[in-house]
Order: sequence, then structure tokens, then C-alpha cells
Amino acid sequence: MKHSKGLSAKDRQARSQLHLLLEQADGLAHGSLIRMARLCGNPNCRCALKGQKHESLCLGVSEKGRTRMKHIPKEQEGAVKRWVRQYQRARELLETISQEAWKRLQKGKE
Repeated sequence: MKHSKGLSAKDRQARSQLHLLLEQADGLAHGSLIRMARLCGNPNCRCALKGQKHESLCLGVSEKGRTRMKHIPKEQEGAVKRWVRQYQRARELLETISQEAWKRLQKGKE
């Protein structure tokens, strides 16, 4: 069944899911999560003595051709991971909506 605006069921579903996601999301973050392992420089630390590097999570973002990295504190890791997943899901839904608009344009409908 066609919608009054000519929207397909797939288009309406994607729009509905995007609306719900944006209503419920506590944040959206564009970027890549990167697990970093480093030596701290303290000669008496476990990383220097035992080779057990310190691990931390960073969010990498490309801006104007340059990559920026932001350290994520342990207590915020869960939230930032969720924000990145929510951003990726929103982007997928927008791509679906765009593809449906393209199909309508190909058929000569607005």
C-alpha cells in the first residue's frame, strides 16, 4: 500500500526507526573506537618490567583531513561505545531513506 506522500513501507519504517532512535538516544558520536596499548615511561612500572602495556580506549575522528584522538575514561567507555553504535545506526537508516528517495526520483515521482 502506498503512503499519501508516495513513501514505500521500507521508507516509512526507516523514518520511524530513525525518529525513535533520535528520541531515545542519550548521545551520538561520529568516529572510530581504537584500543591503544602504551608504555607509561616509568621504569619501575609493570609495563616496563613485565611488558604489560597500559590499555585505554580512544575515539578517533577525522576532521579536515586530520585525525584527532580523544582518550575515553574507563567510566565513560560504555556510554561512548553506545553513542558510536547509535550514530552508526542513524547513518544506516539515513542511507535507507536516501536510497528510497533515489528510487522515487528514478520513477519520476516527487
